[in-house]
Amino acid sequence: MMKSVNIFKLMVKNHRKIENLLTKLEENNNKDFESMQNAFNKFEWELEKHIFTEEKAIFTTYNPEDKAEGYKMLPELTKQHNFILNKLNNWRKDIKNKRMISDIYSFKIYLIRHKTYEEEKVYTMLDQSLTENEKKHIESKINEIVQ
Repeated sequence: MMKSVNIFKLMVKNHRKIENLLTKLEENNNKDFESMQNAFNKFEWELEKHIFTEEKAIFTTYNPEDKAEGYKMLPELTKQHNFILNKLNNWRKDIKNKRMISDIYSFKIYLIRHKTYEEEKVYTMLDQSLTENEKKHIESKINEIVQ
């Protein structure tokens, strides 16, 4: 029997990678501009890939039987993703203008809440409601994008 695909585990591993990059960004933000900029570029790239992966690979496959219940999480998730992307965009502008980025700590708190929401509400629902083939499809997309 083949090993079952676990969306939760795949995405949690990716969350850890993003958290580590955010910690590096926090550490480098107190150093010189170039170190901070490099740390930001790595963090931004991983976070944008992560959001892209969720919205493209996962939500194009996700088709819940109970539409009302199943789609409750999507507007909230999209709202959170938009907030995150907007913050990255503002930070990118700061860097372009040779300014150090600010309020990393409050963004970290937001990201932790977002991560918790995804891990408790989104991934578990996906693991329960998707077929093994759908999960395999998503796994291949995640591996293609995230690695």
